[in-house]
Amino acid sequence: MDINKTCKLFLKDVYLYDLSSCHYTIMDQLGFDMSRIDKEDKLKRNTQIGLLMRENPRLISVLRTSTISIVNEYIRMNDIQKDELILNAYDGIITTRRLTVTTNTYIPFDLQKYYEFMLISFDRQKYLARSYDKIDIKGVPHRYPEMDNMLKKLLKLNFANKKSIFVGLQRIKDEIFEGDNVKLYCIPTGEKEFSVFFKGYGETHIKKNMIKILDPEDIDRQKYFTLYLQPFCESIVLEHA
Repeated sequence: MDINKTCKLFLKDVYLYDLSSCHYTIMDQLGFDMSRIDKEDKLKRNTQIGLLMRENPRLISVLRTSTISIVNEYIRMNDIQKDELILNAYDGIITTRRLTVTTNTYIPFDLQKYYEFMLISFDRQKYLARSYDKIDIKGVPHRYPEMDNMLKKLLKLNFANKKSIFVGLQRIKDEIFEGDNVKLYCIPTGEKEFSVFFKGYGETHIKKNMIKILDPEDIDRQKYFTLYLQPFCESIVLEHA
């Protein structure tokens, strides 16, 4: 993930844009037979185009080159400066400025999300972003619902009040280190299998029926905090200390 190396780690008012039906539109414009591609069903459409790309490696290069070129053209037309470009994500961008030109090529550059807040991890490899009714989590490996809920709490802090921020951070940290919800420490690895980090033993694979007999005191809770929350907590502390 190519996140801007110089921007602030905590941002307000950012905008996510991407190209509408990007690969489909490019292929259609290039004269490919699209009669067997389902344009309306996004998941099905992407699967079908993916199969065509696998059968024709040259198509991968054509689509990638065309996509990057179109995105760069929108960046140029809107005169987006380096410090305004938070993320250039292949077929879209995240920027600190609302764009004025979004339809000057044959593929519209659609505003997909407006984020009230965006929190970038200290290593600049992942981010959390909050829109009005949803929090997006990007770049975090080995995600699962219980830990997602912990990450989302970070962007539900009261950022208008410094004291509230640090009280809230401590509350989240206490939940990791002192809570008794053992499911929080069970990382899914299969339909009924999980990975758990134990003190003195490291990562261990367990079956679903073992979860109910886990003792939270045997779990290396520091490992979970370090892997999932610490990169974001460090950013919050740095930006609001």
